[in-house]
Amino acid sequence: MLRLRKFIPVVLTITMTGCSAVNFGVEGLFSAPKLTKQQSEIHEALIQSVGSDITLKYPQNGDNRSAYVIDNIDNEPGEEALVFYEYNGAGKKEGLWVNILDKNEEDEWVSVSEISGAGSEISKVIISPMGNTNENNVIVVYQNIASAEKSLEIYRYVNGEFKNVGSDNCSILETVDINDDGANELVIIQKKAADKNKNERYEASLLKMENNQIVKKESVNMCQNVTSYVNSKVGLLEDNSQAIYIDCLTNENQLQTEIVLCENGKLKNPVESENEKFMPFWSRPSGYYSMDIDRDNKIEIPSVKPMLGYENAVEKDLEYMTSWCVYDKELGFSVKFSGYYSVSDGYVMIYPNRWNDQVTVKKDTQSGDMVFYKYNGDINGEMTELMRIAVVSNSDMAEYSYDGYQLISLKGQLDYMVKLSDDSDEPLVLTIDEVQNSFYIVE
Repeated sequence: MLRLRKFIPVVLTITMTGCSAVNFGVEGLFSAPKLTKQQSEIHEALIQSVGSDITLKYPQNGDNRSAYVIDNIDNEPGEEALVFYEYNGAGKKEGLWVNILDKNEEDEWVSVSEISGAGSEISKVIISPMGNTNENNVIVVYQNIASAEKSLEIYRYVNGEFKNVGSDNCSILETVDINDDGANELVIIQKKAADKNKNERYEASLLKMENNQIVKKESVNMCQNVTSYVNSKVGLLEDNSQAIYIDCLTNENQLQTEIVLCENGKLKNPVESENEKFMPFWSRPSGYYSMDIDRDNKIEIPSVKPMLGYENAVEKDLEYMTSWCVYDKELGFSVKFSGYYSVSDGYVMIYPNRWNDQVTVKKDTQSGDMVFYKYNGDINGEMTELMRIAVVSNSDMAEYSYDGYQLISLKGQLDYMVKLSDDSDEPLVLTIDEVQNSFYIVE
């Protein structure tokens, strides 16, 4: 049966009773579900204070993706709320604003304070203590659309007063107990001052809160060939200490990954210190980000090479074999597993050992399926089909099941389905259990 991939447009409608005058920023459309009862109460208190002609702003990264960040900010009983927004229309207050709301003695939400933000967009919001104290800090990374640099602002809410206690510039920020001292530190990446030859580069720095002051404790250089930082993840190393994995774009428009860790009380970047050794191995196209593929809290770094049969292919036709590598302080880098990574469809298919140097992939241009073949030396010749993976809408699952496909995973409105060869004499054909144990959705 000839099957054509179906693409279904998604139409999103947001309706909020009593909030029709409030707009949502584009970045929040897919993270703006119907408000909970608590959020609705906070929203009503907000518009009583600032009016309804505002646009809510959504953090673009991190765990807090809502315009309503609700947490225990002052370490007293009960939660507070932060709301991010901008005013609409001429003559209004300009820029991005932050409002903190708390409950009064009547258990009603009220606006306590409104302060101006330091940018036009919100990159990340973190609620975390710093240093040897349990007092929470509100850490906000702002970004101006016209600038690659971000602004870091640290706020405290104490005795009913919400105030700025520190600020800096940064490209990347993570909150992590990187030196394993039981207290969180801020690790930021920022541009260093140019040297005498006017060369610029970035450095990672450890910030701590001491006596209500932000103190830079130490720094480590980042690789000199980097033009921008695009992604960061915190994960465990083999000794269960924490490290930050930073994906960055090079001056050759390739992705590479650097690692910031702490050893013997000092920040280290093993990739920068052995740059010439690792850079040819780590350089890869855009989209191949570091991530925790198998959910073991350890970050895997992708390294790519042409899949079997694609050694002489032009770039637009390339399919890659991706090796996912891990770092150990004692052993260095090693390959954890290898397989096919579909950047566009968001899944990883890990190759079982018997597939190594035996199996390649090729897209079925009619159906859109990715087909796995026993490689015979010619990617355009006759090859034995082992299986095919289709990514389809939920509504099409029954039709695909009727055609011999089996469901292996799902995410949102998409079903991931596999059709296995029925050639029982071919040892490279997998069982459905093998496929399910080797298949991962990229989060």
